[in-house]
Amino acid sequence: PHYRLFFKKAGKIKLVLKRNVRIQYVGIPPRTHEKMVILLAKIKKQIIATSGAGTEEAEMVELEGGCFMMGSEGENFDEQPVHEVCLSPFKMDKYEVTQGAYQATMNRNPSRFVGANLPVDRANWPDANEYCRKTGKRLPTEAEWEYAARGGTRTEFYFGDKVTGTAGNFCDSLCSNEEVRTPDITDGFALTAPVGSFPPNPFGLYDMAGNVAEWVEDWFDASYYRQGPKKDPRGPLPSVYRMTRGGSWLNGWEYMRLARRTSLWPEYRTEAMGFRCVSDIK
Repeated sequence: PHYRLFFKKAGKIKLVLKRNVRIQYVGIPPRTHEKMVILLAKIKKQIIATSGAGTEEAEMVELEGGCFMMGSEGENFDEQPVHEVCLSPFKMDKYEVTQGAYQATMNRNPSRFVGANLPVDRANWPDANEYCRKTGKRLPTEAEWEYAARGGTRTEFYFGDKVTGTAGNFCDSLCSNEEVRTPDITDGFALTAPVGSFPPNPFGLYDMAGNVAEWVEDWFDASYYRQGPKKDPRGPLPSVYRMTRGGSWLNGWEYMRLARRTSLWPEYRTEAMGFRCVSDIK
């Protein structure tokens, strides 16, 4: 095997046996890469700072708590059985955490799609957990998330049993993910949308279906619904994956189902992942 190398002094490209060459680096030199990362961070920060939006203290919706039926029959195994869960009152962020709010607190922005009022994306579970704790809040449990998302409904989605392009941002006709996109529906956004672009659910919470999927507190256990407590379940013992809910602009419409559960490695970063926080009512 050979390398095709350009020799600067000779001004020629030559074939050289791999065993005779030691490559110091492949791709962008480390120092150049470091400078690019720093520059990109500065550009993102300036974009957010210039707009001056999205940095206000997050609005929260107070939820009375109570009992509801969690899960779904006839769908995925880990959504079964449908079971009653009772929750204490809590407050939840009205919107997904914006990049403006995230940057103001964390002094960094991991997002691919930059905008003060866009939801923060490419946040992994530790990022989300740290932000919530720094703001005096926490991530919602999976039960709290589903209770809040349902808004008292028992339909597949909080907006009914049928998906249209007016209720949430999912992989529609504009989406680049050809494997899952719905070609005959358009929601108006090819990527993430500014938070609050779609109508709220019955509890007054925005983007509980689509836009970015949301990290929750719980670890994943496919059988937890069969053994978890009825009152204020906090999730199973630590395992490998953390739970996410809600679906995103990059997922098919079925990921917006209220009972749909998805697990991811907590360190995983994707432009389809964000979060929101909750706080206890004492």
